[in-house]
Amino acid sequence: MSNFSRLFWSEWQNLFANKTIRNVLFIVPIIYLTLFGFLYSEKKVMNIPTVMVDADQTELSRELYRAFEVDQTFKITSIVGTEEEAMRLVDKGEANIALIIPAELEKNVKAGRPAEVLTVIDGSNMMISNTAVRAASTVVKSVSAGATLKKMEAKGSWGEEGKNLFTGIDYRYRVLYNPTFSYMSFMVFGLTGTVLQQVLFLGIALSVAQQKEEGTWKETLKSHSFFAITASKLLPYFLAGTLNVFLGFTLLLKGFEIPYYGSTFDLMLVATAFNLAVLAIGYAISFFSKDQLQATQIAMMIAVPSFMLSGFTWPLASMPTAVAAIGKSLPLTYFLDGVREILSKGHDLSYVTHDLAVLGFMTLLGLFSAYVIYLLQTRKKRKSLPKRQRFSEICRKETLVL
Repeated sequence: MSNFSRLFWSEWQNLFANKTIRNVLFIVPIIYLTLFGFLYSEKKVMNIPTVMVDADQTELSRELYRAFEVDQTFKITSIVGTEEEAMRLVDKGEANIALIIPAELEKNVKAGRPAEVLTVIDGSNMMISNTAVRAASTVVKSVSAGATLKKMEAKGSWGEEGKNLFTGIDYRYRVLYNPTFSYMSFMVFGLTGTVLQQVLFLGIALSVAQQKEEGTWKETLKSHSFFAITASKLLPYFLAGTLNVFLGFTLLLKGFEIPYYGSTFDLMLVATAFNLAVLAIGYAISFFSKDQLQATQIAMMIAVPSFMLSGFTWPLASMPTAVAAIGKSLPLTYFLDGVREILSKGHDLSYVTHDLAVLGFMTLLGLFSAYVIYLLQTRKKRKSLPKRQRFSEICRKETLVL
């Protein structure tokens, strides 16, 4: 057997002998592909929250309502009396589309005068805005064609004479927050958050695992409290993460002149909560992992699908319930929602209180998990010590207290 053959066979055996590498190569891709398959199982964006204003209150306006209700793209969540109320719901994020039916719509259609229906669309998510424009246009045109046919039947006019009766309903739309459908104003923010999360996850996840491989972790546990270890581990990465957020968004907003409308100070507050949540989760992963390879594997398992599951591109409402639940358990979901509210919509912190609360809870949960693992590891270490050594430690601690 040649040297190459021996090297190849040795590496091939190691590939299957190492459980972590085997999982990364064969198990992780299957998990991701299955997850992504379920993610897009609906095949299109559906159930977009829609608010309706019916200022006409006629059979034609009710027909429009039924047409939008039947179409799976839309989900009419409320009917309000004025356009101002509808715009308020869109601004608060309680609806992504406002369907505005003006007064005297049916009267104008019957009289052959210009008639139009307006949809106001939240353009901060381009998947929603692109889908809504196409689907709403189709629905309005279908209802318009039906109204024209009824008019022609009533008049008994067909052929060339009937063409003069074709007035129908014009479809108009207005896109908020990203009226030019710019991918620069949409995708870049989401990808930036993904990169920042992945870098921070990997950095902190390797911090404790590296010490375990070097053999210095047991001494660190013995010599320092959990608070001291946690502060010394998290603070450098927190400062580095904050600097990355500041430099990254400065480059995008100023260097590439991406339009934004909110306060950069508010953005940094949301980024601070996001960094703390990522660090706390990554810190718990590092405590749990036995080496750097395992820590990297777990961190990548969380970080890689985060962008697709965050709801930034594909709406959470269009995901299967189980997949949406995974998306809602990831810190990136709430950071990107905050970025969209602040930079794309120009809102203040009052619009992201939920995001901040969830990120704060994730931080506490991550630190608590790390503390539990810390207690288990220190307890296991004490039990493994000889009785005489444990007695000496107890005496030393009592002497320090006195």
